[in-house]
Amino acid sequence: MAEKGRVARYQADRTNQKFYFCRLACKQAGETSDKQLYQGYCESAIFHLQGALWALLQELAHFYNLDTTQPTIEYIEAELAKKTLVSPELQRIKQSLDTGVLAHIQKAYQRCQYAPAPDNKALVTSQQQDLIVNVVTLSNQWLPDEQSIREWRREFMSLVDEMRGGMVEY
Repeated sequence: MAEKGRVARYQADRTNQKFYFCRLACKQAGETSDKQLYQGYCESAIFHLQGALWALLQELAHFYNLDTTQPTIEYIEAELAKKTLVSPELQRIKQSLDTGVLAHIQKAYQRCQYAPAPDNKALVTSQQQDLIVNVVTLSNQWLPDEQSIREWRREFMSLVDEMRGGMVEY
């Protein structure tokens, strides 16, 4: 039984670690005046928030004794349905993915992965610039600022804390 508690603690610690890394990236973004570094730190913070969601899903899978290392919402729902169980935590995550903080994080994560194409006019006028500088300065208008990311982190952490408070061993 002590082994299960230690594994559960690891799962929660991993989620918390992602929040911590996000906080560090936001702090670094706030301290730099370099546009390229700023974008890198903000993207890193967003990646850590996405990682926190994945870690939270692992935490839930472990809580419900599901045997997987890469759980998805669909997987957890299907496995719980086999046991005739419903996860209120999963319902909260799905709701937040639709209209809450997780929807903002998912959108930002997708945009980091597949940034919008730059404006052709701006591209033509700056063709002589260094390519990396060009990509950063032309394509980061969509990037949320570190204050928004900090707020998302705070909201997401509150959601996780509320869910953990309701999770009781069965």
